Amino acid sequence: MSLLDKSCSCKLISRMTFRFEKMISGMYIGEIVRLVLKKCCESGDFLVGNVSELLVKPNTFDGAVVSNCIRSDDEISSLFPGCTPSDMSLVREVCSAVSDRAAKLAAAGLYAVWLKRGKGDFTAAIDGSVFIKHVTFASVMRKTLQEMGCTVKLEIASDGSGLGSALIAAMAPKP
Repeated sequence: MSLLDKSCSCKLISRMTFRFEKMISGMYIGEIVRLVLKKCCESGDFLVGNVSELLVKPNTFDGAVVSNCIRSDDEISSLFPGCTPSDMSLVREVCSAVSDRAAKLAAAGLYAVWLKRGKGDFTAAIDGSVFIKHVTFASVMRKTLQEMGCTVKLEIASDGSGLGSALIAAMAPKP
């Protein structure tokens, strides 16, 4: 974990627990991007050192904002009026780097399960808005798994957690 990860994890719900899961969540991705951009502002490398109110307040970024910044300069301009082309490039690069890291971490987790199962083909059901809605997350995750030689097939499971809970409740012994 980086210093930013430790700082971010301490401020989130259930601090310092479920660290791996948090590092691939939309809220966490957004908060890490916010902290990096804030540091860039404070050092004068972004927005000519004028720290935007958006960067001062915690949890103002989430995975959707990060994804939209990767997708569109209009999103960046609306968040940071008056930003320069180099500012836009910096925002895109930070958003991409943090998002790619999260996708690669998710792939590493699945890779570990794949190895534990003795390799071979299997399908992993994914339920989460970051995987489903983020502009690059799923493709980076798939590419990373492929680069590792992992044959896990990723499928979207709608309402996976709700369905899983219902199945467990139905299978529980009756009193």
